[in-house]
Amino acid sequence: MDRRSWVLAGAAGTLLSALGQGAHAQAVATPAAPRAPAPNRPAPTPQPAGPAPVALPLMRIYIPGSAGGGWDQTGRALGAAIQAAGLAQKVEYENKGGKGGTIGLADFVERFSSDPAALLVGGMVMVGAIAASRPKITLAQVTPLARLTSDYMVLVSGATSKIRDLKDLADEMKRDLSSVVFTGGSAGGVDHMLAAMMARQLRLDVSKLKYEPNPGGKEAVAMITSGKATVAISGYSEFKGDIEAKVLTPLAVSSRRKLYGIPSLSEGGIQTDLANWRGVFAAGKISEEQQANLRRIITRATETPQWRQTVADKNWNVATLIGKDFADSLTIEQAMAEAIAMILKLKA
Repeated sequence: MDRRSWVLAGAAGTLLSALGQGAHAQAVATPAAPRAPAPNRPAPTPQPAGPAPVALPLMRIYIPGSAGGGWDQTGRALGAAIQAAGLAQKVEYENKGGKGGTIGLADFVERFSSDPAALLVGGMVMVGAIAASRPKITLAQVTPLARLTSDYMVLVSGATSKIRDLKDLADEMKRDLSSVVFTGGSAGGVDHMLAAMMARQLRLDVSKLKYEPNPGGKEAVAMITSGKATVAISGYSEFKGDIEAKVLTPLAVSSRRKLYGIPSLSEGGIQTDLANWRGVFAAGKISEEQQANLRRIITRATETPQWRQTVADKNWNVATLIGKDFADSLTIEQAMAEAIAMILKLKA
C-alpha cells in the first residue's frame, strides 16, 4: 500500500468515528493559527535570507471562479501585492469558473503548463470538488506553491426568512430535511461538505439533503433574496457586506467558537467545524528554479503592507504554508476530502 493509500485509509477511519459519534469534524482543512513566541522566551533567530526574487515583466493570475468571489478576491489582492513589491511590471487576470474550479484547472493545465509566470488560484473548494467528481485533470498536474489564507464559512438566511437563528434551522432540518434548500459553491465543495456534515451530526438521512451549487457568493445571495434557497453558505468575506446591510441574517459560523459576533455551530449544539483555505499553484512543467522564484515572489508579496491590510480588511486568517510544507498538507487534505466525499456520498 502506498503512502497516499495509507493516508486515505487512516482518514476514512478517523472520519467514520468522528462523524458517527458526534465528535468535531474539524480534521479537513482547518489551518492551525500562527503561534506567537511563548512569554519569556526569545523569538526564533532569523534565518539567513535566500536569493532575492527575480521580477517578471508579466504575471498571469488564473482565477477558476467568478468575479467577486473568494478566489477572485484572493488572486487580485495577491497580484496587487506583487506589483506593490515591484516584482511584476504587469499582472493579467483571467476568470473561468464552474464545477468547483475544475473547469478552470483543466484549462490552466492545457494552456499554461510550461509558463513560469502563471499562477492558478485554488483552495479547499477545488480539493472537495475533485474528490466528489474525480475529473481527469487534478492537482497532480500543477505545482503547489503556497497556502495563503483561511476563511470560516457563515450560514445565512434572508432578512424576511422565518429562520432567524441556528435553532430554527436545526428544527426545520429535523422536521423535514428536504424542505430546506441549501446553496453555496460548487457541488462537492467545502460549502456542500459543511451542509452534509451538519445533517450527519443531526442524525438525518444525508441523501435527502437539497443543495443547489453556484459559481460564487453573489449568485448564492441572489438565490436567497429571490426565495429559491433557504440557507446560503460561503466565506464570511463574501457575505460581510450583505450582513452589514441587513440583507442577510447570519445564523452560525463554522469555527469552534463565536466569531465576527456570530455564534458557532458547536455552540449551537451541532458539533462540526470547518475552514476553507485559499492558495496558489504554478504550472506543472516548469523547472525547480522557476518554481523557487515564484515561491520567493509570493513570500515577498505577503510581507507587504498592502497584502497585510487586505487580509485585515477581508477578515481573512493568515494560514501561510510555502512549498513542501504546503504540498505535504495538501496530500493529507486531499485524502480527507476523498474520505468525506465517500462517507457523505457527495457527488458533483
